[in-house]
Amino acid sequence: LTSSNQVDLQLYALISIIIKDFVQAWYSKITPDHEFTDQVVHIIAHCTRAIEQRIRAVDLEALIFDELPELIDTHVTAYRTANSGSYTSLLVADPREIYHAINPHPALSPVPFEPGSLASSDQAENEAAWRQLLIQGVLSHLLPPEDLNNPPLRVLVTEIFSELIIGRGVCGNICEGWFIWDVVYKLLAIIRPPEPEAQQEPPASPNRLEKFGLLADDSDDVEEPPAVTTTSPVDTLSGMFLQVMQYAFLAFISIRAFFTALSDAATLPPRTNSRADVTHAELDDKGSLWQQTTHDSTKRPILGMSLWSCCSHLLSLDLQMPWLTTMGSYIQWLLICSSWKVGYTNSRLDRLLSHHIRTKILDPARLPTILLLIRTNMFPNNSLGPGRVPPTPEEALELRAKCAASIIAALPPIVVKQLFANSKHEDVHKQVQDMLDVFGDAYLNKHLIVAIVDLVVVRLFPELESSGINAVLRRDESREEVRV
Repeated sequence: LTSSNQVDLQLYALISIIIKDFVQAWYSKITPDHEFTDQVVHIIAHCTRAIEQRIRAVDLEALIFDELPELIDTHVTAYRTANSGSYTSLLVADPREIYHAINPHPALSPVPFEPGSLASSDQAENEAAWRQLLIQGVLSHLLPPEDLNNPPLRVLVTEIFSELIIGRGVCGNICEGWFIWDVVYKLLAIIRPPEPEAQQEPPASPNRLEKFGLLADDSDDVEEPPAVTTTSPVDTLSGMFLQVMQYAFLAFISIRAFFTALSDAATLPPRTNSRADVTHAELDDKGSLWQQTTHDSTKRPILGMSLWSCCSHLLSLDLQMPWLTTMGSYIQWLLICSSWKVGYTNSRLDRLLSHHIRTKILDPARLPTILLLIRTNMFPNNSLGPGRVPPTPEEALELRAKCAASIIAALPPIVVKQLFANSKHEDVHKQVQDMLDVFGDAYLNKHLIVAIVDLVVVRLFPELESSGINAVLRRDESREEVRV
């Protein structure tokens, strides 16, 4: 399926579960023939190979650290705008309506107010139609012409991808706020090292004199007040001198390591445009092959990506500590836009950051573990089991509180004190919970998830951005008319 045996193992496990529960469950009752299921497996394998080739051409650094944080930043801004309206008027708009007006999407229209209402059913139909159009447009660029001309196979593969993978997996419990809080809590529990348990010393066994009462008990003695120790000015000065020397030594080691890594970054290869001069082969309306060459602009530097502004807005640093955001923006401008251009694209610092991102964060060896987690969460016991029971509102609040506590515990105490500017633990805990409320509404989260799916599809299939799904569907309809 792919160039990695570990990834192939996880993909084969996923495909076997899908075929067993969604194809063999009804097809085996019709005929014992395995030719149809073999063709479905062949089509899914062909799609995975084609997707792997397209992933290699995608700029993952820009996608994960620039474009996705920009979508999250848009979601946070729209949520806070929708929930910060004035409530002095008699006609108060619903926050969902305000959010949908700021960040609209045709698949999530109209706004559902009640689970069983007419608007809710219309929105579910629009979402299902969006999934069908999206998968049909993707399959038109993945499948060969002979498989596209087979309507049963095409419809079955479309249903598997649209309803099972996107409908059940992506647009299901992932959009729920309690699910996001639970995932963050579990990830932080995995990342944080376990706290060492305090070893309790066993009580000392009494000796023979104490055992027979021949030795007075220490508890009967009157406790003497502790002696007051005074420190001389010489001791204070020596302690301050040792502390200053320690900090100076740490600063020297850090600066030396930074400049050493920066000098070694001169040998690193430059960041090339992944889609520069990339040729895409397509079929025109007459069925002939034609090619299209795309040229991308210069990449954005790592220090200029949207990740930093997204973190600042998510933590509300522009409101709590505006001086810090102003200082950070000025330092960012000095590193990127000044005459030095220390952090500009393909500079030594930029190549060093890109190298660490590719080797430590975007390591392909992490993909099998991610696929294993997806398979175990979507299909427990390697079969289609019942979905997770949604927690009650009280249990959801407990999950949010646990997530907030894990976030606070993961940060150093000095960072928490400077970041929240409050020494009371209850106030800090409440502020973190207010930040987590940004992901509390499932309908609003679905706007973010749907936007992420659209972005990933457009980056994998840039042909859809230029031509659109409607053009692809019209081309497929013309092929069917010509074939008939």
